[in-house]
Amino acid sequence: MSQNKPHRMRTARWLMVSILVAMAAWAAGGQGLDAAERTVIRLANGEWPPYTGLHLPGHGCDSQVVTEAFGLENIRVEYEFLPWARGLMLSQNGAVDGAVEWAGTAEQRRTHFVSSEPLSNQQWVFFHRKDTKVSWQRLDDLVGRTIGLTIGYAYSDLFVSLRQRHPEMFKEAASDLLNFRKLLAGRIDLFPVERAVGLHVIGRDLHARDREVLVFSPQALAEFRPYLLLSRALPANEERMRLFDRGLRRLKDNGRYDAIMSPCRADGS
Repeated sequence: MSQNKPHRMRTARWLMVSILVAMAAWAAGGQGLDAAERTVIRLANGEWPPYTGLHLPGHGCDSQVVTEAFGLENIRVEYEFLPWARGLMLSQNGAVDGAVEWAGTAEQRRTHFVSSEPLSNQQWVFFHRKDTKVSWQRLDDLVGRTIGLTIGYAYSDLFVSLRQRHPEMFKEAASDLLNFRKLLAGRIDLFPVERAVGLHVIGRDLHARDREVLVFSPQALAEFRPYLLLSRALPANEERMRLFDRGLRRLKDNGRYDAIMSPCRADGS
């Protein structure tokens, strides 16, 4: 009998350790995921500064929100910066776990779990020169103005009808910076772009004297609310999204969310 006692003690200690480990995993909130699944998540990202960007602090406001919300749930985020369309395709196929900064459309919801709340609230506005007076209630009020667009942007249905009836109003350029330079030169009258994105380009790429010439209309042209997508091709992502939603709520409740977003609200809004 005495020979079996050490064996029973070792068994008891092993059971106790197992119970403690299981309780710790439960308390961490990741009951549905194993350790490997909980540790790291790989997300496709892209360039949309100041909200997202490879070389921005924290990879941009929205990226940092994602990083810290997952971090509160003990999940580390790794980003792969890719062209937007390629990143979404890889996420749909499960080659990466998900993608940041998407609209959460009905089509995207068929292939992805979508966060319950947006990462940010973004406003598209018209930028123009200070000496250009802009007043409008409907887009038709702008007939006679020249509007610059950036090639490759998805402007949704904003200008479809107006472009069909007045194609001469619209001039395309290869980048936001080129459109701002066309504004400065008087070659276009208006340039629609997300407010913080426009301010970021102006502050980063234009001379101080040129920055003073440009303003944006306070009237919002459109709003964009980007979401986190996690691929439905990976079953563990349903639980990961639950954890992310909980982490995001915690960020908002403790005030950290507003602090993260402050660089994207540089105009004081």
